[in-house]
Order: sequence, then structure tokens, then C-alpha cells
Amino acid sequence: MNSVRRLAVPASPPHPADRRSGRALGLSLLVLAAALVTNSALGPLGIDVLAYPLSDSLLNQLLGLELVTLLLVVPAIVTAAVLSLHARPGAPALAVGPTGCTAYMFVQYVVGPARLTYSPTILLHLTIATLAGATCVWSWRRAVAVTPPWSAGRIQPARIAWLLVLAAFVVTRYLPVLAGAVSGRSIPAEYAEAPAFYWTIVLLDLGVVVPATVAAAVAVGLGRPSAGPAWISVVSWFTLVSIAVAAMAAVMIVRRDPNASVATLAITSIASVAFAVPAVRASRRILREGQAGS
Repeated sequence: MNSVRRLAVPASPPHPADRRSGRALGLSLLVLAAALVTNSALGPLGIDVLAYPLSDSLLNQLLGLELVTLLLVVPAIVTAAVLSLHARPGAPALAVGPTGCTAYMFVQYVVGPARLTYSPTILLHLTIATLAGATCVWSWRRAVAVTPPWSAGRIQPARIAWLLVLAAFVVTRYLPVLAGAVSGRSIPAEYAEAPAFYWTIVLLDLGVVVPATVAAAVAVGLGRPSAGPAWISVVSWFTLVSIAVAAMAAVMIVRRDPNASVATLAITSIASVAFAVPAVRASRRILREGQAGS
């Protein structure tokens, strides 16, 4: 099986144009990582000079998110950047998850806070959101073009099933939205002072994440060239976001937030571990196959 898989990987060295494109992507990823570190250093986790008109509960969640950004998202982006600078074919696929996670979070940073005045903070967050979105799309396009092909095997149905489980997991979280649409009840208390935050997350999750996850399942099921990048992108994105949500819940508990929930921490922690297993396996596999073809 291993020998067959390696024969399917192109053994020729990358074209000079691919190397140049890889270096450009790598440099862009490093700029994004530096921007994220700068944002965290200037925010409540650092010297706290950025303006965040948020409730205490949302600020606590922001602290948890910033911790995960510095400890996981930035290292993931830097790793993908270094591999891209060295023309490793699996690098773009590794970059889609963390850049997509960054874009997902910073859209919320831009739209969520109830800002009634112009602020330099919004310019920084607009820049990061735009850069993250651009590098995510760029990484995806390169991933589909240069990622080594993955052999279809017995685990293919398992991947499809897992992607559908992930989509269902997100939809299940929003059953109260469907019920609330009928009853007219209030949105969660921690979002009441900044409802745009809540509805932005609803839009991103149900309007972007769920369709993208289902599309990934279709790509895997049909054996598309995008199947490998789609798989690793989705499972790595879910891993990073679930860990971020768990960190938010943990910070809220530590800071005795009235909206803190031990149940939320338990559920998101278990989900983070479950989501991380296929993400780590996929990352190791794509690096190993990329190295075999280098």
C-alpha cells in the first residue's frame, strides 16, 4: 500500500514558478502571524490599548480566544509559512485551517462590537480579516493544485461520515435559534449587549461553515482532487475553533463570569480532543506524503 501511494506522488522537483508562488505565500503567512501577535500584544491580553466596547462576558471570551491565537493559531500559521518557503507541497493545505479560523474570528471582531465611533482598532481588525481571508483563499487554490494525491481506501466512508457529523454538530448547536424563531425568546444573555456578535456567528456557522463542511464531504465521496485539502482544512478548522471555544469557557469560569458554564467547558473540551485526532493524523500524513515526493 505504501509503495503504491508513493508511486502516485510526483517525484519531480517543483517548478520555479511554484517555488516563487510558495515563497510569496509563505511571506504573506508570516505577515499575518506578525499581525496576530501585534493585535494580542496591544489588546487586553497585553498592554490593553485597543478599544473593545464589549460586555465583561465577551471580554472574558476574548481573552480565551487570544490565548489560543498565540499558543496554537500563530504557531500553525508560522509552520505552514516555513514549509511553504521551502516549497513543501503540503504547506498550502496546512495553511487553510488556521487562516480560515483567523478570518472567521476577525469578521466577528469587526462586526460584533457595538462601536459608535471610528477607531484605529477597526482598521487593524479590518486589515487582519482581509489578509486572513485572502491568504485562506490563496492557500486553498494552491493546495488543490500542488497537494500530493491521497489514495482512496477503506477509510474514505469514515471521512465522509465524520464530516457529516461535524456539520450536524454545528446545526445542533443552533436548534435554540429555530425554536426561538417560533417562541420569540431572547438571545443568550452574554450577547444581549452586543447582539451583532451573536448574529454574525450564526451567519458564519450556518451560512459558511455547514455548507463548506458538506461540500468537503461531497468532494471526498466523489474522489475529487480537492478531497485531501478539503478534509484537512475542515478538520483542522474545527479543531482550532473548538479549542478556542473551550478556552473561552475556561476563562469565564476562572474569572467567575455569571454566564460561565461548566457543562459548556466539558462539552467543548471533549469535542476538542475528538476533533484533534483526525486533524493531527491528516497533518502528519500530508507532510509525510509531501516529503516522499520532494
